[in-house]
Amino acid sequence: MKDYFETTYKFLDLSPHVLIPMHGRINLWPKHMLCGYLRNRRSREASILQSIENGGRTLFEIVSKTYSDVDRKLWIPASFNVRLHVDHLNSQNKLPKDFSLEMFSRSCDDFFSSL
Repeated sequence: MKDYFETTYKFLDLSPHVLIPMHGRINLWPKHMLCGYLRNRRSREASILQSIENGGRTLFEIVSKTYSDVDRKLWIPASFNVRLHVDHLNSQNKLPKDFSLEMFSRSCDDFFSSL
């Protein structure tokens, strides 16, 4: 996630006049699009942190709290996203002191090995 944020900020610094995304149409308002990406990621990360602060300890608990309003079919790809955000939060020392990264990682290993 750190790479995602850094790369997006680098794109903003370039001040491009157009962006051609991997999917979707050519974007003639790249600053607006990139700022939207950053807002979305920051908002999702805040939701993930809130789920953890509200007692989420395992991957499933965090996904089910954070994505409760999203179709469960999308929870598998969301799980990968949660893992990246938790790692990012950890690298910034933003996780609560009582959050066990070891327990969370074990729950991720169990989940991903079952796929």
